[in-house]
Amino acid sequence: MKNIISNINSYFFQPVPKQTLGIFRILVSSFAIVQLVVLLPDWMWLYGPKGLVPWNISDMLSTNAAPSIANIATALTIDDITAVYVVTIAYAISLASLLLGYKTRPMAIVAWLMHMVINTTGNLTAYGVETFAHISLFYCVVLPVGSSLSLDSRKKSPRIPAYLITLSVRVIQLHLCIMYLACGIEKAMGAQWWSGEAIWMAMQQDQFHNINIDWMARYPFVPKILCWGTLLLETFYPIGIYHAKTKKFWLAGIVSMHLGIALFLGLHLFGTLMALINISAFSLHCFPALLKAGRQNTPASRAPRRTVLSKLLSGLAYQRA
Repeated sequence: MKNIISNINSYFFQPVPKQTLGIFRILVSSFAIVQLVVLLPDWMWLYGPKGLVPWNISDMLSTNAAPSIANIATALTIDDITAVYVVTIAYAISLASLLLGYKTRPMAIVAWLMHMVINTTGNLTAYGVETFAHISLFYCVVLPVGSSLSLDSRKKSPRIPAYLITLSVRVIQLHLCIMYLACGIEKAMGAQWWSGEAIWMAMQQDQFHNINIDWMARYPFVPKILCWGTLLLETFYPIGIYHAKTKKFWLAGIVSMHLGIALFLGLHLFGTLMALINISAFSLHCFPALLKAGRQNTPASRAPRRTVLSKLLSGLAYQRA
């Protein structure tokens, strides 16, 4: 019992690299900026007042009370097109500031709110990528993601306790563990994931049929292995990602799975975002040498060499005297 309590205390209170939160902030904000740039040519079609889904229809079909761009236009007493530009510019500026770590908390709040407004407006065209991007931006609001690798961290500010950094990192990691465990169990309850039909049927749909996989019909064991591998990666994710001997392979496997989704199913944004979230949450956990390598290139790490050199010169001067 004492060992269990000790392990729990160690898990939640043992210091972890605060750079993990900085990497999370940078990767999430970078992805959101890239997504904005990719969608910008079709922005008015997706979120404009007379786009593919006009505002009067999308507002009626919205299932939540979250604000939309139409509400912003009414609140600011501006026309609809101007409201789209105001929300888009505010979103872009807040993401850029979040990337740099300047006024991190206020900019994260603005980015999260603008993302909510945009998603509410285009709720009929939204899918998993918007959900996970919104969750990630919310974590940037409530967690101290500006404590490292940011402009804010260079200023003299109250030091964040180590246990709070650890707890923040564990929140993101546990969220991933619970999510993958739930997905793995749900998939395992369906016969299609054991027979290999799940991947075959998904890749044969018109919207996902980007690469010809007809050859798999002659080798049915291939989709079956892919399905089994997915079940293994997701169901045992909480164990594999923390076990010392398997954590590197598990991270590489889950990232490869999402990159495979991006490539073969054409869900480029979703697959990339999920890969980036896993990398940001567990890269320093699985590859702590990356942090040590970075420290070797900092001026602080070269200070001891100058100290040793000065001692040698002092010793030579003493001998000559």
